[in-house]
Amino acid sequence: RRIETVIPSTTGAALTTLTTGTLPGAHGLVGYKIRHPELGLLTTLKDWEGIKDPRDWQRSKPLFGLAEVIGARAVAIGRPAHATGGLTEAILSGAEYHGGQTIADRFALASKLLHGSEPLLAYLYVDELDRVAHSEGWESDKWLLRLEQLDAALRDLLRSLPGDVGVIVTADHGMVDVPPSKRMLLDAGAVPLDGVELIGGEPRMRSLYLREGTDAESCAASVQQALGKVAWVGTRAEAIVNGWFGPIDGEVASRIGDVIIAARGQHAFMLTDDAPAVHEMVGQHGSISDEERGIPLALAGSLENSSFARAVSELAQLRHS
Repeated sequence: RRIETVIPSTTGAALTTLTTGTLPGAHGLVGYKIRHPELGLLTTLKDWEGIKDPRDWQRSKPLFGLAEVIGARAVAIGRPAHATGGLTEAILSGAEYHGGQTIADRFALASKLLHGSEPLLAYLYVDELDRVAHSEGWESDKWLLRLEQLDAALRDLLRSLPGDVGVIVTADHGMVDVPPSKRMLLDAGAVPLDGVELIGGEPRMRSLYLREGTDAESCAASVQQALGKVAWVGTRAEAIVNGWFGPIDGEVASRIGDVIIAARGQHAFMLTDDAPAVHEMVGQHGSISDEERGIPLALAGSLENSSFARAVSELAQLRHS
């Protein structure tokens, strides 16, 4: 069945919610590129250098440590390149990391571990669909090929699954394909950015950090007038009141832009100094559309006929309301 991911619908925020059980307002990774009080704009996926303690930046404790409490071994399975790094330490601590280069490699690792003698909590991450969607679009033949590879690997796993093992399949976000004609330059002069000091976020969800003394409501109104129906523009205060990020914990509020631009339809807002690959990106996510926030929840094995799906759906609806 369908559930919803977090706002913003971006990897750093969503994976952290999946591994900690807390919303972005609590764990603090409230976007793709957010403002650090000392280091400036940092991406939540890559820019961890200079952060002395990753847990100061990602504030919630990952749930893998609880596996030991119930007598289980916690493992995380992903690309070998992701075995170390700030985000890995911040969201996967407490789990042994096992690397597999391909989708099939990772599922083979999972199958081997699941047939061991000890209870296991396994987290398996597949990023191939996201990667090819960014470069080619989710409607491309290459994306479909990756989906078929995932489907085949999952099918093989389920065929040999021990009877007392349950499988949960979900995602961190959805995707929108953005044609070149709808990739707009936000800072090319057509949109009034007076008083804007920094622009963070990503093309589908931009955060404007204002200079001290600049009125956020006036800035938001001017930007909304310039962009019209291609975006929702509002203030940090509005987003917090509407519960976009969940309850806000301590210093996390200052990480959110004073003004937020959420793309509508198939639009995206690039910056002139974005890397060429960003300007060429087809599949994008981060905003609040149904396509980006809608994610699957599928169960198999010992969970297939359980009430787990219903409980997760009810919880998601409760938090959404």
